[in-house]
Amino acid sequence: MGCVTGNNTDVWPVASLVLGTVTYTDLQLCSILNTPAGGNGLLALAHQLIAAKLNIANGADATAIASAIASADALIGSLIIPPVGSGFLAPSATSALVNTLTNYNEGKTGPGHCGSDPIPTPTPEPTATP
Repeated sequence: MGCVTGNNTDVWPVASLVLGTVTYTDLQLCSILNTPAGGNGLLALAHQLIAAKLNIANGADATAIASAIASADALIGSLIIPPVGSGFLAPSATSALVNTLTNYNEGKTGPGHCGSDPIPTPTPEPTATP
Protein backbone atom coordinates (compact mmCIF):
# COMPACT_ATOMS: atom_id res chain seq x y z
CA MET A 1 0.00 0.00 0.00
CA GLY A 2 1.35 3.49 -0.79
CA CYS A 3 4.70 4.52 -2.19
CA VAL A 4 7.05 2.08 -0.50
CA THR A 5 10.67 1.75 -1.53
CA GLY A 6 13.60 0.10 0.20
CA ASN A 7 13.12 -0.20 3.94
CA ASN A 8 10.51 2.56 4.16
CA THR A 9 7.37 1.77 6.09
CA ASP A 10 4.02 2.23 4.42
CA VAL A 11 1.89 4.57 6.51
CA TRP A 12 -0.94 5.29 4.09
CA PRO A 13 -4.29 5.02 5.86
CA VAL A 14 -6.10 3.67 2.77
CA ALA A 15 -5.62 1.04 0.07
CA SER A 16 -7.51 3.04 -2.59
CA LEU A 17 -9.06 6.44 -3.27
CA VAL A 18 -11.78 7.71 -5.57
CA LEU A 19 -10.69 10.63 -7.76
CA GLY A 20 -13.59 11.95 -9.78
CA THR A 21 -15.71 8.85 -10.31
CA VAL A 22 -12.80 6.40 -10.73
CA THR A 23 -11.28 4.27 -7.97
CA TYR A 24 -7.49 3.99 -7.98
CA THR A 25 -5.42 1.45 -6.06
CA ASP A 26 -2.55 2.56 -3.86
CA LEU A 27 -0.06 1.49 -6.54
CA GLN A 28 -1.90 3.54 -9.17
CA LEU A 29 -2.01 6.52 -6.79
CA CYS A 30 1.73 6.18 -6.25
CA SER A 31 2.34 6.17 -10.01
CA ILE A 32 0.17 9.30 -10.37
CA LEU A 33 2.09 11.07 -7.60
CA ASN A 34 5.39 10.13 -9.27
CA THR A 35 4.31 11.53 -12.66
CA PRO A 36 5.24 15.20 -13.19
CA ALA A 37 2.29 17.38 -14.17
CA GLY A 38 4.12 18.58 -17.28
CA GLY A 39 1.43 21.06 -18.27
CA ASN A 40 -1.48 18.72 -17.55
CA GLY A 41 -3.83 20.40 -15.09
CA LEU A 42 -5.47 17.04 -14.40
CA LEU A 43 -2.22 15.69 -12.93
CA ALA A 44 -1.57 18.84 -10.90
CA LEU A 45 -5.10 18.64 -9.51
CA ALA A 46 -4.81 14.91 -8.82
CA HIS A 47 -1.56 15.40 -6.88
CA GLN A 48 -3.21 17.89 -4.50
CA LEU A 49 -6.50 15.97 -4.31
CA ILE A 50 -4.69 12.76 -3.35
CA ALA A 51 -2.75 14.62 -0.66
CA ALA A 52 -5.91 16.24 0.73
CA LYS A 53 -7.80 12.95 0.83
CA LEU A 54 -4.86 11.22 2.54
CA ASN A 55 -4.66 14.05 5.09
CA ILE A 56 -8.35 13.63 5.84
CA ALA A 57 -8.01 9.84 6.05
CA ASN A 58 -5.25 10.48 8.61
CA GLY A 59 -7.67 12.52 10.73
CA ALA A 60 -7.37 16.11 9.43
CA ASP A 61 -10.55 18.19 9.66
CA ALA A 62 -12.16 18.40 6.22
CA THR A 63 -14.58 21.24 7.00
CA ALA A 64 -12.57 23.98 5.29
CA ILE A 65 -11.85 21.94 2.17
CA ALA A 66 -14.95 19.78 1.60
CA SER A 67 -16.44 21.96 -1.13
CA ALA A 68 -13.11 22.21 -2.98
CA ILE A 69 -12.75 18.43 -2.86
CA ALA A 70 -16.28 18.00 -4.23
CA SER A 71 -15.51 20.53 -6.99
CA ALA A 72 -12.25 18.77 -7.86
CA ASP A 73 -13.98 15.40 -8.04
CA ALA A 74 -16.71 16.89 -10.24
CA LEU A 75 -14.16 18.48 -12.57
CA ILE A 76 -12.18 15.24 -12.88
CA GLY A 77 -15.35 13.20 -13.44
CA SER A 78 -14.60 10.01 -15.39
CA LEU A 79 -11.24 11.16 -16.78
CA ILE A 80 -8.52 8.56 -16.19
CA ILE A 81 -5.46 10.24 -14.69
CA PRO A 82 -2.04 9.59 -16.30
CA PRO A 83 -0.08 7.39 -16.24
CA VAL A 84 -3.03 5.07 -15.55
CA GLY A 85 -4.93 6.70 -18.44
CA SER A 86 -4.54 9.63 -20.78
CA GLY A 87 -6.92 12.22 -19.33
CA PHE A 88 -6.10 15.89 -19.71
CA LEU A 89 -7.37 19.19 -18.34
CA ALA A 90 -5.95 22.60 -19.15
CA PRO A 91 -4.05 24.11 -16.22
CA SER A 92 -6.26 27.21 -16.52
CA ALA A 93 -9.28 25.02 -15.71
CA THR A 94 -7.69 23.57 -12.57
CA SER A 95 -5.41 26.30 -11.17
CA ALA A 96 -7.87 27.78 -8.66
CA LEU A 97 -8.68 24.36 -7.17
CA VAL A 98 -5.01 23.34 -7.21
CA ASN A 99 -4.16 26.50 -5.23
CA THR A 100 -6.98 25.93 -2.74
CA LEU A 101 -5.99 22.30 -2.17
CA THR A 102 -2.29 23.19 -1.95
CA ASN A 103 -3.02 25.79 0.74
CA TYR A 104 -4.96 23.16 2.70
CA ASN A 105 -2.25 20.52 2.30
CA GLU A 106 0.45 22.96 3.37
CA GLY A 107 -1.53 24.04 6.44
CA LYS A 108 -2.18 27.60 5.23
CA THR A 109 -5.95 27.05 5.44
CA GLY A 110 -8.04 24.61 7.44
CA PRO A 111 -6.74 22.98 10.60
CA GLY A 112 -3.06 23.79 9.93
CA HIS A 113 -0.50 21.08 9.59
CA CYS A 114 0.93 18.75 12.20
CA GLY A 115 3.50 20.34 14.40
CA SER A 116 2.50 23.84 13.38
CA ASP A 117 4.01 25.22 16.57
CA PRO A 118 6.94 27.46 15.78
CA ILE A 119 10.30 25.76 15.66
CA PRO A 120 12.27 26.83 18.73
CA THR A 121 15.37 28.88 18.14
CA PRO A 122 18.43 26.87 19.12
CA THR A 123 20.36 28.18 22.09
CA PRO A 124 23.87 29.12 21.04
CA GLU A 125 26.59 27.21 22.77
CA PRO A 126 28.85 29.26 24.99
CA THR A 127 32.16 30.09 23.44
CA ALA A 128 35.30 29.47 25.37
CA THR A 129 37.48 32.48 26.10
CA PRO A 130 41.21 31.95 25.78
